[in-house]
Amino acid sequence: RGWEGLIKNRFRRLDPRSVGGIIQTGGTILLTSRCPEFRTPEGIRKAAENLAANKVDGLVVIGGDGSFKGALELSRETETLMVGVPATIDNDVYGTEETIGFDTAVNTAVAEIDKIRDTAISHERVFVVEVMGRKRGFLASAVGLTVGAEVILVPEVPLNKQEVFETIKANAAKGKRSGIVVAAEGIGDTRRLAKEIEENTGAEVRLSIVGYAQRGGSPTARSRLLASLFASEAVNLLAEGIGNRVVGLQKGEITTISLEESCSKQKPLNLELLKLARVLAT
Repeated sequence: RGWEGLIKNRFRRLDPRSVGGIIQTGGTILLTSRCPEFRTPEGIRKAAENLAANKVDGLVVIGGDGSFKGALELSRETETLMVGVPATIDNDVYGTEETIGFDTAVNTAVAEIDKIRDTAISHERVFVVEVMGRKRGFLASAVGLTVGAEVILVPEVPLNKQEVFETIKANAAKGKRSGIVVAAEGIGDTRRLAKEIEENTGAEVRLSIVGYAQRGGSPTARSRLLASLFASEAVNLLAEGIGNRVVGLQKGEITTISLEESCSKQKPLNLELLKLARVLAT
């Protein structure tokens, strides 16, 4: 159960048979949870003590930015080597172009929005589709570009409602009375946004929230391949006695950066993708 399991000393020995036949399953057999206690000095101390008591030489931390920041804090209290493997649908880990699970989440959202597009066209409606992303818009931008969304809204770019209204009205003037607005959940109240779009454009607007389906489902081939490559590199690092690193993908190559660097820097969103999406949607 992640950091909670470490604090509560819930260790389980795994062998090759323990992980047989799981490559096609979503989620995690290790289970996971949020652990407020791990954010306290006492929680960190308990975790370090349990690592020592169980003679853990190396710990592979699978997760995102929050997990890695926890690993960095823990590394200061233990001799156990830490290696981070980026796995988050947010794709916001600095030091890698892509994280495990991101491609799967994109494909899940795209499959749903493709169906929504069918009914949007048939009924000449505009749909605001909310995808995950409280703080970052990597998922929304990739999904929006892939489905040909007329508008993509991300937390990194201040919401300009008037621009959204004008885009939808301009499309309607050209005879395109249906449309898709892909919005990351972090941009604000999407229900209210859908209502305001309807009031200011005259379009018939509906809201659809993709929700937690983005966190599950059978991993895509790309996510499986990335997981295999990252895992191999993580094990190799620990075998060589190298710790406090984060595995990543850069320009098609498996790379590593320091855990501290990954935690201290913010991965930039490629805003050119949003510009491209606007061009393709006109």
